[in-house]
Amino acid sequence: MTSLRERNRTRTRRDIENAALELFEKQGYDATGVDEITELAGVSRATFFRYYGSKEEVLFTNETDAVAEMVAHIAEREDPRQNLAALASPVARFGRGLLDDDSSEGQRLTRLVMTTRELEARSMRMRLRWERGIARQLARERDEQSPATTDILLANLAVACLAAALWAWQASPEDTTIERILGDQFADALRLCGLGFCLLIAQTVRCDC
Repeated sequence: MTSLRERNRTRTRRDIENAALELFEKQGYDATGVDEITELAGVSRATFFRYYGSKEEVLFTNETDAVAEMVAHIAEREDPRQNLAALASPVARFGRGLLDDDSSEGQRLTRLVMTTRELEARSMRMRLRWERGIARQLARERDEQSPATTDILLANLAVACLAAALWAWQASPEDTTIERILGDQFADALRLCGLGFCLLIAQTVRCDC
């Protein structure tokens, strides 16, 4: 059973996160200061910094959990092959979980991160963590301690498809699902990879692809 103290901590974090998101959407990330967030949330600066190191941290508070969720989807995929097509379904499930919630907070947060220039570096760091998580999971499936270069490349491609899909999603009509966009992105990636392979073969053995 959750203690009263823990429930209060959870409520305080939620109040800070809701206030920050509201202000970021209303007046922009760069124009919003910690003092404004604490005033709207009804907490002190000391309380804010007890939970978050900066206003950026408010937006990425679930970063570690997201990596674990991504890895779990990869580990539980139906298709055990280690190729791009096999990763499409688990990455789509992860993307759906990223955006689906009753309050639409996940959608608001994703849209803000994808469209805020000041958050590009942190967003890239998050992508790198997803990539490392996938690559390490692929290595574990072969009982290897470290990812091979092919694991890293495959993870990079899968996460690139997700990033491209999220970018397309935030600019799409509201009824467009992330699964549909991700399907298109993976299909395009597979097509481009196939074309690149044919071009490589054509250059080395002069085949007509």
